[in-house]
Order: sequence, then C-alpha cells, then structure tokens
Amino acid sequence: MLKLFSQSVGITDFMRLNPYSGKNNPAYFLPYNGYFGIPAISNMNFSFFNSGLQINKFIVRDNHGKVIRFTPNKFVNSLSKNNWFNSDVNFEILGLGFRIGKSFFSLSYQFKMEERFRYSKDLFRFIFQGNLAQDGNGKYLYTEATPAILEISPNLNIYQEIGIGFQRQILDKLYIGVRPKILFGLINFHTDSFQAKIWTNPDDFTIYGNYNVAMKAASVFPFYKIENSEIILGTEYSDYRNLAKHIFSKNLGFAIDLGTVYRINQQIRVSASVTDLGFISWKGTPLQMGVNSMDVEWKEFSGFQSEQIMNFIRNGFDFNFDSLINTVNNNFYLEPAINYSTSLTSKIMLDCYFDLTPSNRFIIQGKGYILGKNFLPQLTLAYNGTFFNIFDVVVSYSMLKKSFANLGVGLGVRLGPLHLYTGTDNVFAAVNLLNARKINATFGLLFDFPVIKRIKEPELNSLFQSQTEKSEKAKKQTPEKQEKKPKQKTSESIETTV
Repeated sequence: MLKLFSQSVGITDFMRLNPYSGKNNPAYFLPYNGYFGIPAISNMNFSFFNSGLQINKFIVRDNHGKVIRFTPNKFVNSLSKNNWFNSDVNFEILGLGFRIGKSFFSLSYQFKMEERFRYSKDLFRFIFQGNLAQDGNGKYLYTEATPAILEISPNLNIYQEIGIGFQRQILDKLYIGVRPKILFGLINFHTDSFQAKIWTNPDDFTIYGNYNVAMKAASVFPFYKIENSEIILGTEYSDYRNLAKHIFSKNLGFAIDLGTVYRINQQIRVSASVTDLGFISWKGTPLQMGVNSMDVEWKEFSGFQSEQIMNFIRNGFDFNFDSLINTVNNNFYLEPAINYSTSLTSKIMLDCYFDLTPSNRFIIQGKGYILGKNFLPQLTLAYNGTFFNIFDVVVSYSMLKKSFANLGVGLGVRLGPLHLYTGTDNVFAAVNLLNARKINATFGLLFDFPVIKRIKEPELNSLFQSQTEKSEKAKKQTPEKQEKKPKQKTSESIETTV
C-alpha cells in the first residue's frame, strides 16, 4: 500500500461563511439551511509543494539576469535527506448541501489528480560531487557500511470521488461529522522501489553497488495488449460504451473523513479530524515493470562541476553511460501484474478557535500529512473576520518542512444568494514562482441560503444557569442586593457566534 501525497488548499478551512470549510473537518457547523455549487466551478483547487529544487540555490545571475555560473555544492547542501516535489489538482463537478432539523447533509462529486515525486539528497550529491565526496573530517562519505542511497519515487493518481457528508450536534457542547466516499480510479503510476546503493573501494576508487527498480501502472483506459506472448504498449481503443461502464466500476475504492468539534465555552472551541482515510483497488489493465536487482561495478566518477555543467549546456552531453545502460536493458522486465491497491494520503488535524468578538476569530491549527513511512507536519496561525454577513476575510501564516515564508489571504463575498470566494496560502509565490516552495490557489462560485441572515448555532444550555438555579440563588440574596444587581440575560437572549 503506497500513500500518495495530496496537499489541499487550506485557506478555505478558516472561512466561516464558506460551506467548503467542512472539507477539512466534516463536523464544522455550516451557517446555512442549504447551498448549491455551480457545476464544475463551485470548488477548484491547485496545490504545489517543492521542498528542495530551488533555482536560486543552483545558479548565480548577473545584474541583467544572465546565468554566469552554477553552484552545485550550495544546491546539494540545501537539500534534506528526503525531498518532495508534489502537486494536486481537483475540482468539484457537483456539490450541494441541505439541513434537516439539527442535521446537515452534503453531496459532492469531484475529480482529483495527485502527483508525488520523492528523491534523496544522495542522488544529487553523487551526481555533483562524485563517489569521492568527503565529510568535514576528510573521510569518504560512501563506504560499503555507509553507501550512497540514490532514490527516486515518482507516483501519480487520478480518480473520481463521490462523498456523502453528515454533520450534527449530539450534545450541548459536542458536534460530530462523517463523510464516507466512494472512489473511482482512472490512472495510477506507482513506485514500489527505484533505488541504487553505491559505495567506493578506497584502494582503487572503483564504484560498487546494487540496484532495484520495481513499478506498477494501471488505467481504466487499456494501454497495452498482448500479441504472441509479447506486451505491446498502445492506447488504441474503440469500445467507448464499455469504457464508460468501466469508469465507474473497474478501479473501485473507499475512503472516509471523520471529525469532531467541542465547544469549551462561547468563545473557545477545539476540533480534530482525520480525512482521506482510504484506498483504491486497481484492476484496470495493471502492468508491472522494473529492473532485476543485481550487483554492478563501474569506473570512478568524479561528479559534474560548474564548468562541466556550462559545457553540457553549450556543447551537449557526451558522457558515456553505455555499459550501465546495457546492464539495465539486459535486466529490464515488463509483464502483466496482479491487482494492487494504493492508499490515499491520510491527513490528521487539530485546531483551536478563539472568538474575540462575534465577528473576529483567531485560529491555531496543526495538520499532518502521512506519506508512507514519512510524516509532513504543518502549523498555521490564522485570523478570520466576518462582516455584515457579506464579507469573509482570512489572513494566515503557515510553516512546514523547509517552507516558512507562507503568508495566506482569502476573501469571500456574498451578493444575495451568490457566494464568490478565492484565496491562496502563499501570496509571495506570485512574485517568485521558480523559487517558491509552496504554491496554491482556490476559487469557487456557489449559492447558499438563507440570503438575509445566517443560521445560528443552537445555544449551549449547559453553559448557562437554568431558571431554577437562578431562582434559588436569588432567594439567598438580600433584597438590597437584588435591587442593585443588574438583570442577567437568559440563555435565550444570548446570541452565539458561528
């Protein structure tokens, strides 16, 4: 089971007037009797995360923007042990929700694309510094006991999702939410292993190592056929009626979102959720490919320095990899695969909300993305202001792995029943796209009801004294104290915030 990375645009998490705030936690209270998304544009998201490939770490430009030299060592030193290059695109084809009594139900049909590419620091350190790289004490880095791990892990997942959400207040202070989802896989590319271990003989500097490559692919669109026991890749297909049936039956999966919200008092609430807990079973023309694991021996490799890189750009790449390529070709295999499964990236979220006034809210949120054996944490501080039941404003600051300059802004506007919103978690990315670690944007257009005012949350009766308790307390007080004491508001007269 391989977990694919998906980083959602989090700015909508903090928009109180936005029905899609419940995507991060299905237990969030929605201040409407119902909403209806405009098909295909009600909720559109794009996300990109790059933890390592920073252009400004690799090149130096002059005052006119011309590249004057490369700095491979600076680039290598800026990398982590494991680095990520990930993207996520999704849009909602159909979305709606409605309230029945104290319960709120929602329906969503979405198209999603998730891409994840992980690579090791040693991959670029070996390429740029060679097998004779040394540590600060003059010892060789790559020995048989401590080999270089040259690893990449490309993955792609394209699928459809149909979810049915349910949210309800079950106690005075407690809300719960659940969203089961059926998944229909379209295309998958899955890496089991793409790794080489390399070390150097310190006597003659010969490179030794071994490698293992194993990948799988599957698609609802047939992309190969077998003729005379030989696999022939191709996408020719004519039975589109049968294909339409397979889109919703061939690669089935299931996922679930779970959430809860607990209100400590009228100003403070805490919440927790687990989302995208699920998998897809791939049965559509699965194929496996790879290179059989074996030991290799190669000549000394001193790495590519700045002058060589400039020469490659000017004159082309002429390094001789023939022996290595021949070894790979002789051990390459391509064959039909048995059915396999991939799991979605599960997201864990904890947050705390503080309402300074009914219109001004402050939030601290911790979110974690589980990526196979890796965990990517994110911490966000946010402000949300809601004004005149028209404007929904968000300002946020978030931190995650090697990414600290993330200032987010979001704006929602309600014009009658029409609700328009947009936002991003990183406004700085717009002025420095090639060096941004995090880029994302969201946009949506929908209708929500009622138009004039919002639906208020039921009052939390347990937070206030009952009429009996107030009467008994009043009897113990002297008449003088009762006359001087201002009249207390009943629980019915206290308006809660949303």
